[in-house]
Amino acid sequence: MWLSLIDLLCSVVVIITLQQWAVKRTLLAKPGLFFTGNLVFLLGMLPWFDELARYSISLHSLQSVLVHHFAPLLWIGSLHHLQTADMTRDKTLSHWPITLLMSLFALLTWVWMLPSFHPLLMQSSLVYSGMKWLMALSGLALCLSMLSQHYQTRYWQKLNNITVVMPLLLWGLLMFIFPTMYSATHTDHHHHHMMSTLPSWLQMSPIQDQFIGGLIFVVSGFLYWQSNAISVTFSRHARRLSK
Repeated sequence: MWLSLIDLLCSVVVIITLQQWAVKRTLLAKPGLFFTGNLVFLLGMLPWFDELARYSISLHSLQSVLVHHFAPLLWIGSLHHLQTADMTRDKTLSHWPITLLMSLFALLTWVWMLPSFHPLLMQSSLVYSGMKWLMALSGLALCLSMLSQHYQTRYWQKLNNITVVMPLLLWGLLMFIFPTMYSATHTDHHHHHMMSTLPSWLQMSPIQDQFIGGLIFVVSGFLYWQSNAISVTFSRHARRLSK
């Protein structure tokens, strides 16, 4: 109980700290979008969500995209970024820091969904919570790094597609192609515990559970790719109008 309360308190502290920092530096461009990102982050970080997501591939997948992908995406879209003049002045900066960060981001996406790793996450609430916080902090680091890296450069667009969009789509497709991918790594006891732990309306067969998880990943990957494409289109249109 105390660990759950501390977990929730830390999530609230992260949001308040980020908002105060953004307001103090006058970076908050779209407060409504930022508030939506806060709600998505809090929903994904709820300790009580952990207790359900530990035993369901579909909820596990949903928590992943909420905390690791969509909360940072909403924050990125709500904060000011470098202007074109600033980007031109800093274009000699090395690409390796952002490349390393986004590679680690992609690695965490893969590790979080590894079938062989999932039984450990099921059995240990502490390990699960720790991994969830690694996902959350890497998403926050991605958001903050975008303030100093122009997120509409061609290099970032390609890197974003490789390290963020592709892992989502690939994991989703793997869940469709190999319907017993997770059930093969769990014992009968694990499956019984998974379904008996969840509310009756969430109980389903392992294959159905994995199918929904795959659908969540594919849809999320497509939405993330579309949001990036739309932001680039609007940026180019704005630059043409300014000229």
